[in-house]
Parts: sequence; structure tokens; C-alpha cells
Amino acid sequence: MDSFKTKNKKIEMQLVDQIRKGDHQAFEQLFFDYFFSLCSYAFQITQSNDRAKDIVQEVFYKIWKHRHKWNIHTSLKAYLFRVVRNEALNQINKIKQQEQVKEEVSAEGQLPYPQERRQKTESEKKKIRAIWEIAQQMSQRRRSVFVLHRKHGLSYKEIAKVLDISRKTVENHMGLALEEIRKKLDC
Repeated sequence: MDSFKTKNKKIEMQLVDQIRKGDHQAFEQLFFDYFFSLCSYAFQITQSNDRAKDIVQEVFYKIWKHRHKWNIHTSLKAYLFRVVRNEALNQINKIKQQEQVKEEVSAEGQLPYPQERRQKTESEKKKIRAIWEIAQQMSQRRRSVFVLHRKHGLSYKEIAKVLDISRKTVENHMGLALEEIRKKLDC
């Protein structure tokens, strides 16, 4: 397994190096490999498909624009998810500030479901929908941990880097998320 991770890391670093050198095909490969999963993650934060797509496109635009000084010290996947998270939170804060200014001036005042590779029975589909509906009700942090792990396949270590929290905190959130899901499904 470690040799697979090492090989994968090598491939990622080659891709990053090609992009840094201005290789359009390498950039397109990166874009097509990650665009939809990053949009799905951005949607979890923004609750808006259009805003999620805009955020991810902005992230890719910035990567290309600043490709010459692009330097990654973690897995490419973890890096991309972290950048999208930061961009989404920045946009949310900007929108909140704009709304606050509007309020001050005027004194009057869907979880995308996981992509399934095989056909599911109707009861399995219902259960999956129920799980994602329960996840939508979780706190932002717990939902992010759950989605990054179960939907996007990030390891606890990668999630810790993306969300800038300890691995133990990731484990705690994941345990509490699973416990919450079990309780609500048993009801």
C-alpha cells in the first residue's frame, strides 16, 4: 500500500511539475480529474451549485495564473480541497459583509448524493438518501469531515490538513457522525 501511495505521490508531483512548466494538457487532466468532486465539496459549504462552480473555476484560474510559483507540500488532493474550502469560506465572508453593509445602509429593513458505480436496490437508495439527509443536519465541521472521508475518500490525515484540525479531532467528528447516523436510522 505504501508503494502505491509513493507511486501516486510521484505521479502527482510530475503533474504539478508539468503544470508549473505551462503544460496545458497536464492542467486539463488536473481539471477533469478533480472538477466535479471539488464542486460537490464546495456545494457542501455554500449550498449553491452556481457559487460552488464559480469557486472551483476561480481556484483553477488562480492555479494556472500562478503556476510558476506553485508549490505543494502535501497530497495534491488534500491541497485542492483545502484551497477550495478557503476560497468558499472567503466568498461566504465577503457575501456576509456585503449583506451587512446593505442592512446598515437600508435601515428598513442539496446534497448531492455520492456517485454510485453499481445499481442500487430501492431500499439501498433510500438508506443512502437518509444518510445524506442526516449529514446535512450535522454541524458544518462534522459534515465536512464526513463528506471528505466517505464521499471524496480522503484519509483522516488528509482531512486534518484540509480543515486545519488535528487528526484526533477528525476521528472524533467521524465517530460522532457515524453514531448520529446509526441512532437516527434506528429510529
